[in-house]
Amino acid sequence: MHRFRALDVWRVARELSLTSYRATMESGFKGHYALADQIRRAAISIPANLAEGYGLGTRAQLTRCARMALGSAYELNVHLELAGELGLITGAAFIHLTHLTTRCISLLIGLLKGLDNNRRT
Repeated sequence: MHRFRALDVWRVARELSLTSYRATMESGFKGHYALADQIRRAAISIPANLAEGYGLGTRAQLTRCARMALGSAYELNVHLELAGELGLITGAAFIHLTHLTTRCISLLIGLLKGLDNNRRT
């Protein structure tokens, strides 16, 4: 088992990607292919970038990839807000996705701060 899979940030990012992808498979997204595709791409990018950064084996590469994951998380947040405003994702699903996105962003910021602090010591 790869150690990155044990990271809370990766587990939350993976859950976020699965939940986001499943949400775009609901009938509300019929006819909204571009938005569904953007949500899927941004969501999948988050855990994939973390895995890539970890796999490259250096703190600098992990930091670079974690920053890209953070950018994708913010991008996903905007797409999900739009989907919510359009009524494509509603109720408990929207609340859950919003919570997961916020949690993922917080964990990514924490990871980046930790990597930066370790670099300085």
